[in-house]
Amino acid sequence: MKTLKLIGATALLLLSSQVSAITVGGVTWDPDSPLDFSSFSIAAHQNIDPTTGALSGWGIFTTMNGTDQATFCPGCELTFQFSGYTPIPGSPITVPTFGSTITYSGGIVQVFVDNTPEITNPADPTTLTAANTSDGTLWLDLVGHGNFLGTADANLQTLTGSGFLDVIGGLAQANFNTNTKSNGSDFSQTFSFTQLVNGDPKNANGTGNVASDSIAINAPEPVTLSLLGLGLLGFSTLRRKSV
Repeated sequence: MKTLKLIGATALLLLSSQVSAITVGGVTWDPDSPLDFSSFSIAAHQNIDPTTGALSGWGIFTTMNGTDQATFCPGCELTFQFSGYTPIPGSPITVPTFGSTITYSGGIVQVFVDNTPEITNPADPTTLTAANTSDGTLWLDLVGHGNFLGTADANLQTLTGSGFLDVIGGLAQANFNTNTKSNGSDFSQTFSFTQLVNGDPKNANGTGNVASDSIAINAPEPVTLSLLGLGLLGFSTLRRKSV
């Protein structure tokens, strides 16, 4: 009977240890991490339309919950594109000026997982393009929740922005549709652009971060099911012998 209990306990222990970290579309993270969910980009690029003032750009995620790309996306890359952030009607300016603040409405952010990585240096924003950050499979499809606030410092050397997002699609949609951020949103987002190309605020490189509270909802991986099956098989065999 002691052996019977040991096998059953071992099977449950193996099952619980296997499902802590989850994998969706090749991207692995731990929803139980103290950092969950935080994904950071050290290479992001932003363009500002000189006529409408709309924001757009792209980037690549380089860390996730404190792990590097080789850990959270082995053999793949996780990139993003954003567009459609438009100065609200009546805004006095559409392009940042010294010490200005602009409120934007709308906004679309799409995250792609690409299993044929082609970005040679994820730390260098000049290696990123509209093309190599939009290929692959749509991992998350996000839209703006409320307004996005953009500011420029008094010297027009740093552009920052912050806001919130709702998830509406993608492979990992169900893992992030939690409504736990401000006013029931799913993600918070922040950007900082400090490298103005040729001093032009309409063309800048910088960093970005998105944060959420994720949940594990995908089915156990095959290896987990196999381990559980072996444990239950042993449990069943011993039970028959004991009868």
